[in-house]
Amino acid sequence: MYYVGIDIGSTASKVSVFHDDELKLNFVMPTGWSSVESSNRIRERLKDEGIDIEEAKVVATGYGRVSVPYAHKTITEITCHGKGAYYLTGSDLTTVVDIGGQDTKVITIEEGNVTNFIMNDKCA
Repeated sequence: MYYVGIDIGSTASKVSVFHDDELKLNFVMPTGWSSVESSNRIRERLKDEGIDIEEAKVVATGYGRVSVPYAHKTITEITCHGKGAYYLTGSDLTTVVDIGGQDTKVITIEEGNVTNFIMNDKCA
């Protein structure tokens, strides 16, 4: 079973593909003006890599997460940061700083759950 994570941010779109527990593919592409077009380009790239998204589980996050019609689930990027930081570090207490194209977030995570976050309202 393939598991596909798609993060369509305001400036870059990121994709990671796992087969069972092994990372098989990871790529980044510019989002451009249209997150819908980015979603279409991602779908084509996955097809070119031999990944049938009809048979995969797909989760989308980020600014353009609603632009991924083939996603089975959408999750906020803040929640994804919490789960991802816990997965990568195994640490019970973690802080993540996300410097994105539109905003910056500081997120406190305990055992994989977001306990607090702050976010600026300007990109500068």
